[in-house]
Amino acid sequence: MKTIVIKNNDNERAAIRQTTEILEENLKKGDVILIKPRLRNIRLKIRNFPSFIIGAFTRGITHSCLYLGKGKVLEIGTKFYDKGIKKISLEKLLRIKYASFRGLTIYIVQPKYYKTKHRNLVFKIAINNFLKKSKELTFSYIKIFKEVIKAAFHNSKISRRKEKLTFKKVWNCSDLVAYVLKKSGAKIGKRRTKFFAPSTFLFSKHFKTKKKVVLK
Repeated sequence: MKTIVIKNNDNERAAIRQTTEILEENLKKGDVILIKPRLRNIRLKIRNFPSFIIGAFTRGITHSCLYLGKGKVLEIGTKFYDKGIKKISLEKLLRIKYASFRGLTIYIVQPKYYKTKHRNLVFKIAINNFLKKSKELTFSYIKIFKEVIKAAFHNSKISRRKEKLTFKKVWNCSDLVAYVLKKSGAKIGKRRTKFFAPSTFLFSKHFKTKKKVVLK
């Protein structure tokens, strides 16, 4: 898989627009988008300390979200103080992340076994279970720290026990994505949703990477 590199060249807006266009050309409804910050110096690491710590346990991948089609994503916890679940444009998501990190690596991944019926169900579940109930739901950084550590040190026998998918009030990005995929019937393995970290979607044998784009 060839990596595409987009350089800022003192025109941040154009670089983000170009990155968005490349991603949208390769995205299909129901795909998973992963973001890895490029924390190149100590100042950025201190300024983005929560992401730096999460990345230490997740091979640098700190965020996951679902593509809804037509340039929109199902997003949760865009910023530390923003705890809502919403539908926003992919370009806006990249703009927010780039403003924080000044460099991103973005991956498009999907389950290896993934049919149109699964993609349609992912969209339906995202709309009906999350967007329509968004005022009742929230994102927790404390929860994501706990779940990321669990994912990093999970016991494989415990994490693969049969799971009853339960709709909750509090979510983090990776268990939300895993929940929606499992609800759709996509085959993503026996790992429980709470043991998914953002990096799981990239390195699990049940997923494949479609595209990698670096925004410098």
